[in-house]
Amino acid sequence: MIIYDLVCDAEHRFEGWFKNIADFEQQMSSGLLLCPMCNSQHVRKVPTASYVNTGAPAPATVRQAVTPDTVPTQRQMLDHLRQVITEQFENVGHKFAEEAKRIHYGEVEDRNIYGTATADEVTELREEGITAIPVPIPLDKEKLN
Repeated sequence: MIIYDLVCDAEHRFEGWFKNIADFEQQMSSGLLLCPMCNSQHVRKVPTASYVNTGAPAPATVRQAVTPDTVPTQRQMLDHLRQVITEQFENVGHKFAEEAKRIHYGEVEDRNIYGTATADEVTELREEGITAIPVPIPLDKEKLN
């Protein structure tokens, strides 16, 4: 297994894990490498900080190996994101686009919000320079009946 530090043309840094050098080169030449933050195909390797064994015990953060068992699954990360959003953001429901505009233009106090918006509303927000990130939030099963 080979791990490379990668960066896209928007300067987003991330790691790439490859079976071998040939695997990396094949993915790179075929355009399969994408930035996980912006989906840019313009990715390049950057120098990696090396760990040098000086004989002293390694710090706990270095001693802990990253294995598939220690990396959160996508489901666990999404569940955590949902929890943070529902606990720390205000649910404005179907008025999300309207409230996002009011916040953006300083008509109401700046705060974190979430809610629902149509694809057209999200497009309109982006055209006005307002960031809106779709995040799937599970529906309240009690309200479905």
